[in-house]
Amino acid sequence: MNQNNMELDPKLLARLDDRQLAELIGQIASAVGADRQKASALMGNLDALRASLAQLTPEQAKALLDRAGEDKSREIYDIIRRKG
Repeated sequence: MNQNNMELDPKLLARLDDRQLAELIGQIASAVGADRQKASALMGNLDALRASLAQLTPEQAKALLDRAGEDKSREIYDIIRRKG
């Protein structure tokens, strides 16, 4: 992730181990106020999530996160940057 323009490298996320990825999902879900059941469902199939993340381009990842709104996107970027 590039801190200056908040560019996200989805391949970085795909390289996280199961524990790290599950922890990251939990932190992001909490930050954006996501439904706990939906977050748990994502954590139930980490291999599929990791494969999906690996397919994203940085532009696609940014577009996806930007849908959360500016404040939430920035919070998510900060959480991911701390992991990276």
